[in-house]
Amino acid sequence: MKFSNEIINAYADGELQGTEKTDFEKVLQNDTELQHTLDELYALKLQLQHAYQNIEPPAKKPQYSSGNYRVAAYALFLLLAFSGGWISSDRMHKDADAMLESTALSPGMQVIAEQPGKYILHISVHDKGKFKQTLDQAEALLANYENTNQNIELEVIANAGGLDLFREDASPYAQRVKHLSNEYPNIKFIACSNALERLREQGIEPELINTVHQGATAIDQVVLRIHDGWSYIKI
Repeated sequence: MKFSNEIINAYADGELQGTEKTDFEKVLQNDTELQHTLDELYALKLQLQHAYQNIEPPAKKPQYSSGNYRVAAYALFLLLAFSGGWISSDRMHKDADAMLESTALSPGMQVIAEQPGKYILHISVHDKGKFKQTLDQAEALLANYENTNQNIELEVIANAGGLDLFREDASPYAQRVKHLSNEYPNIKFIACSNALERLREQGIEPELINTVHQGATAIDQVVLRIHDGWSYIKI
């Protein structure tokens, strides 16, 4: 069975769901050509990430810090977490959570925090409880920084099932998303472009809440922000 580039990229970014994902992984287990294609895709993303990390001003000598090492290592973890590995993406997601248990902050996971006041929250499942958790976490951060007169930049990005949080026709919290956008100008809600494209391929034209932005793919946005020193919180 041959898959289009769109399907392969969607799998790499964790956008395939249900039987579509299961069917893809069944083929993947025995299709060496498909495995090679995915390997190249993951390698390309890592090469791009390393390229950004290794850029230094000409006047400076190359410096190697634990921060750079952690970003590179975490970029690899993100690729695994989003893609799910060869056998079972659900299992890989659970294993990834366990790997980072020691750094968990309720209600999510804060992994890297090199710049204070810069956060990216990530929701990828359709779960009303986690939808509320995401907005509660965002509002708590914003209110805390506002009360202490500190600056904060906050992004909330959604992909896969989490995209429903930002859909006018599917979100149980549409009004709250609008309220937070109006109340706090330093929060930005971002819908993953791959997740939107997947819905359109299924004949669904998603109606986003009017304060939600269509952005890059979720994995690219998260890796970019981690590279910039933002704190990443997976809900």
